Amino acid sequence: MSDAIPRRRFLLTAGAALVAARRVGAPRPWQQEPPLLKAAINGGRAKGSHRALPTTPEECARDAAAVVRAGAGAIHVHVRNAAGEQSIDPDDVGAVLVAMRAAAPGTPVGVSTMFGIVGDAKRRHDLVAGWQVLPDFASVNFDEDGSVGLAMLLVSRGVGVEAGLPDAASTRACVESGLARQCLRIMMEPRERAFDEAIGNVNEMEVVLDGAGIDRPRLLHGFGDMSWPLIEEAARRGHQTRAGLEDTFELPDGSRADGNAEIVAQAAGRIVDISGR
Repeated sequence: MSDAIPRRRFLLTAGAALVAARRVGAPRPWQQEPPLLKAAINGGRAKGSHRALPTTPEECARDAAAVVRAGAGAIHVHVRNAAGEQSIDPDDVGAVLVAMRAAAPGTPVGVSTMFGIVGDAKRRHDLVAGWQVLPDFASVNFDEDGSVGLAMLLVSRGVGVEAGLPDAASTRACVESGLARQCLRIMMEPRERAFDEAIGNVNEMEVVLDGAGIDRPRLLHGFGDMSWPLIEEAARRGHQTRAGLEDTFELPDGSRADGNAEIVAQAAGRIVDISGR
């Protein structure tokens, strides 16, 4: 590659070629079914930042039922305690899981283990080890301290691991840990605010995954202004994606969404329009 061609431009071109090749080639095993749409219903957003943001077990249960009706095949939640603060305490996790499962039976429910919820790797590990009611899956960000040990704990307890990857460095860390092939899915979460930069980052991550022969399901999503462009890019690549108030308060036309169900319904429609599945 000529030094005159910026690396990002090269990766954009390479990524486009990769997408085209996948369209004409045989689908990978995890691309043969309609791609999963996961609802991310609240994230770490402050209560009241959107009038429909769910935080209590009852509110999360209400939205669980609504997003499944709108087309979600799985749900991701940031658990809160009685004070409305993010939590991974066993009692708080158990309460929200019981409520959501009652409202949306049979739909996988996963929780966040984001480092900032506790701010201490050992305490985070100990709290997760104390879970009595287990989620179907949990997200583990591989750019955070203690991520490998936490992922190993979750796998040993039969909890699916979503590997949260913001860049190629964290992707390499996941691969080198030996856990990538045991993950439920690989979740690519570029944080760039410009589409070309985000896609360049995604292509770098995919180069690492493909080079290591990691063929676990891949989920692609973005935040804020990149939410809808990356939902559409995921559909073009045959990847899973996610939608909900964690990632954006807005609909594709820029208007404010009424809530999670409206966002999920519009995402489901766009996926069908683009992927034909």
